[in-house]
Amino acid sequence: MGKNVSTTLRICIRAALAAACACLVSGSGCGGNSATTSLHGSDGDVDANATTGGSNHCAAVGTQCGADADCCSGECDPRVNSCLGGAPLNCQGPGTACTTSLECCSLSCVSGQCSMGACTSDGQACTLGAQCCGGTCTGGVCAALNASCKTAGNDCTLSSDCCSQLCAAGQCSIASSFCIQSGDTCTQGPDCCGGVCTIAQGSTLGTCGAPPAGASFCNGGMDGKVCNGCGDCCSRLCAPYGPYNVKVCQPAQGCHIDGDLCTKDADCCGAAGSGLPGDGNVTCQIQAGFSVGICANPTGCNPEGDVCHYMNYACSISSARNDCCGAPGNSGACQLDKLGVPRCHGIGACVNPGGACASDADCCSGGNCVPGTGGTFVCQTACSASSGPCTVDADCCSGLHCYEAVGSTSGTCGGAPPPPAGYDAGAAPAPGCSFYGQSCMQNSDCCNGVNCNAGTGGPCDGAQGCICATPLQ
Repeated sequence: MGKNVSTTLRICIRAALAAACACLVSGSGCGGNSATTSLHGSDGDVDANATTGGSNHCAAVGTQCGADADCCSGECDPRVNSCLGGAPLNCQGPGTACTTSLECCSLSCVSGQCSMGACTSDGQACTLGAQCCGGTCTGGVCAALNASCKTAGNDCTLSSDCCSQLCAAGQCSIASSFCIQSGDTCTQGPDCCGGVCTIAQGSTLGTCGAPPAGASFCNGGMDGKVCNGCGDCCSRLCAPYGPYNVKVCQPAQGCHIDGDLCTKDADCCGAAGSGLPGDGNVTCQIQAGFSVGICANPTGCNPEGDVCHYMNYACSISSARNDCCGAPGNSGACQLDKLGVPRCHGIGACVNPGGACASDADCCSGGNCVPGTGGTFVCQTACSASSGPCTVDADCCSGLHCYEAVGSTSGTCGGAPPPPAGYDAGAAPAPGCSFYGQSCMQNSDCCNGVNCNAGTGGPCDGAQGCICATPLQ
């Protein structure tokens, strides 16, 4: 997910952008029949990390669907027949039916319809809670959702004012990444980078919380989190990922590394049954009441595909340990995958198409490591077309996004909504540009001004094998 705004996930925040939003996927409104689960604490808050629908089970974000009504979010993407989340995956134009503000490009849902005007900022006069960016009007004034940062839709001067770390056109944008940042507005856990949305009882909006805890060498550096350096990230790679040039923790391709979110053991590098070095060394630890957990520390050596110790790449040094399985002395065992994430490659020889892998670093001829059958990953030579398997955008052919539930590695490639018009004086990427990790021939092919680099990390020489990514060396 990824998950990702990412290279593909767009949301408008002003009435001036509403016309652009109207072309996005339409639906009957998110969450109308959903109820949050996993109560905790003594303050009556609800931890919306899992969602069920009334008396009938509904499909979670990223799972298959045939109609909007099948999904907990109320949004089924017809391009890939997969359930979308709320923001920042898509937004609806003015006049569209809505239940919460995050369904609307204007971030304002009044009387069951998306408003033309933007939501009212915290501390400003109001008559209805639905007018407010935080969803609550108290004593004729819009109340803030938190005291630490400004949530989506609020007026801002600096990006540092915003929970999302992105102030666009004078308002806090929720679209700094492919998932919503901690402290920002949410309606369901799958929208949040940490998979957790805490909503006070009686409220429709909450805030994204910290990810589930667990034994990990990485604490809180989950995929999609806004970052300042590689040390902030479980993947040990902090780089621009979306159309807004905000640096986020890059997702690693293939299996999920130590500290990443997961939904089951098979999502993690080192899961039992992989048949690769470190098989069985890692499990997905899910706390009671949560629908997602984290890939825990290995019980022995670092398994194939896990993050590892590396020097002199996009960062000066990776802080991960130097202990890859299947590699005595670790000589050359830690290699950069094509996205620039340092991964354990202890199997030596490359894997042919159809063979088991943990990351693209295992695959011959620059192939991708994608979900196969039975919960394993397999190498494939070509990029995945629409409806094809993926773990990150880089697995998909240029201009396609990998839709998947938070923590999951079972994604599906599909078309991306167009970016909002007018952002940053028209600097939004052109339709069809290549997202992070996808193929390119020149810099202008890449979204967001990311450079087109050769596999060795230098400038692309016009030959095959170049991708949009941070230079590897």
